[in-house]
Amino acid sequence: MSSSINRLTRELRDLNPETRSKAAMNLGEMGAAEALPSLVSAFKKDQDEAVRSVIAETLALFGTHDAVIPALIFAKDNDESERVRTSAEWALSQIAKARGHASTQALLDDFSK
Repeated sequence: MSSSINRLTRELRDLNPETRSKAAMNLGEMGAAEALPSLVSAFKKDQDEAVRSVIAETLALFGTHDAVIPALIFAKDNDESERVRTSAEWALSQIAKARGHASTQALLDDFSK
């Protein structure tokens, strides 16, 4: 992992929510697939709904990686924040489009097989 990816991965645990959000966005823009485990973990654990929402949208950039889909499905169905649920639904729709599915439901059906 490069030093910049290591730094950004550490920043996902920063005390400042804005720093965590920016780190997630930067990792997504870099296409840092090696940071996916840290991103998914931060998505599941972060207490700030704005940060979780940003991470959900960032995970859409990694739609070719099946590892992001279960976390997004869980958040779409269970997160206490409507904002996060909406972001997870949006991310899943973007992944569905990128994978050539006619709808999010088609992605979910295909993924559950």
